[in-house]
Amino acid sequence: MQNSRYNLVHALLVSGVLLIAACSNGVGAFWHQFIYGLDKTLSPQVLSLSFLIETGFFGALIAGCWASTAALVNRQDSCESGPATAASNPNRSRAIVFTLKIAVPVILVALGLNAVGAKVVEWVFNVTDSQQELIKCFADPSFTLKHHVLMAGSVLLVAPVLEEVLFRGIVFRGFAKKLPLPLAMAISGFVFALVHVNAASLLAIWYLGLSFA
Repeated sequence: MQNSRYNLVHALLVSGVLLIAACSNGVGAFWHQFIYGLDKTLSPQVLSLSFLIETGFFGALIAGCWASTAALVNRQDSCESGPATAASNPNRSRAIVFTLKIAVPVILVALGLNAVGAKVVEWVFNVTDSQQELIKCFADPSFTLKHHVLMAGSVLLVAPVLEEVLFRGIVFRGFAKKLPLPLAMAISGFVFALVHVNAASLLAIWYLGLSFA
């Protein structure tokens, strides 16, 4: 990770901004949503607005971090030869094959941790319905096909693209620039889990954050 364009300052700054945004309504409100979920059901209008805000917020963080390093990276690239990039392709292919091999076990472990987390929350806080709001919306008959498409876009665009660039591309790599690799994985994964604001899935999402890193 020493050749990453991002450093510890980027990782701390992005983590801080994300956690402040998650607690924007106060620590008490964050804790209540973390355990019990939102007080009200998301309407189609609120969902659409939330999707736009989340996409813009994540995109702005990514763009800001990228812009802060663009000039430096361009200067470094101009001093390096081209064949070095081609030499990394075999490693990339091996990484893809390895990822495909472990995908199913990782998913199964995450599902198990999610079930355990839900049981723990139910036992400790007597909360039986701790699903994330997006999952509830898919079962809500008031949401039309276009809203389902919007939700699918959120799951398929915001999560795998923007979240991966932000959490693994910037936060994890930034921490790994100065910290031991396991610690960087653990911290970036925990921030990833906290931002999802759901106690039942905390362990599962933390584990996924570690696995993705």
